[in-house]
Amino acid sequence: DRGGFGTSEEDRVNCPFYFKIGACRNGDRCNRNHIRPERSSTLLLPHLYPNLAEAMSIANDEEWDDDMYSKAQDHVEYFYEDIFQELATYGEVEDLVVLDNVSDHMIGNVYCKYFKEEAAENAMKGLAHRFYGARLLQPEYTPVTDFREARCRAFHETRCARGGLCNFMHVKHIPRAVKRRLVREMYDAHPEYAPFRDRERSPRREKPEAGDEKPKRPSTPERKAMIAQWTKDLRIAQPIVPAMPAPAQLPALAPPGGPTPPPPP
Repeated sequence: DRGGFGTSEEDRVNCPFYFKIGACRNGDRCNRNHIRPERSSTLLLPHLYPNLAEAMSIANDEEWDDDMYSKAQDHVEYFYEDIFQELATYGEVEDLVVLDNVSDHMIGNVYCKYFKEEAAENAMKGLAHRFYGARLLQPEYTPVTDFREARCRAFHETRCARGGLCNFMHVKHIPRAVKRRLVREMYDAHPEYAPFRDRERSPRREKPEAGDEKPKRPSTPERKAMIAQWTKDLRIAQPIVPAMPAPAQLPALAPPGGPTPPPPP
């Protein structure tokens, strides 16, 4: 039981949307309470993902082709890998989602759920006063604990009639193979997380037989070079949402007390 608040439209005191998705289209003007947790295993990084024009067209159900989809999918996968690796330095990541919604209060939102609240606390402290490109990171604890309850079922099962303006989570697709590889790499890089793993989880798969290997993905330097080029293109092109600066790749985060990056063009 979650205390019986913020769970349905019948609750006239607490905001059910903030409780379920950690964001509300009315913001501080909402006439219901937003119960902000003092601790949580889930962090929200608001407006972190820089949507390409192609991704915005797809999210808005506008005309798009296979080339546009491939570019948008490659972009979100490379971003996902970089942000996962950075967030995993603070603790064992259970899940990471990037939203496909385009409404002002949800666009580009990234949610990271850790297995331990202590890991989320480490991330809060570690990301505070740091920059992502020209944007000051503002991580916050969120009441979201179950992404399945927060997501839009119509979007993930068939098609959502509200499109990108839906108030429930439209989670960008990340292939299961990518997620599994990142989890393996996390445990390889952080063997200290191993004691906290669920012993009943599926064991690692054996290495593929010769000839069964999938095409090799770009290396980290190659991936960062591609993201840098996309970032350059975003700066040149007309921004989709003028209020959102185009961020650089994650390794460019400035340390606490470092120089303030120049404002976006």
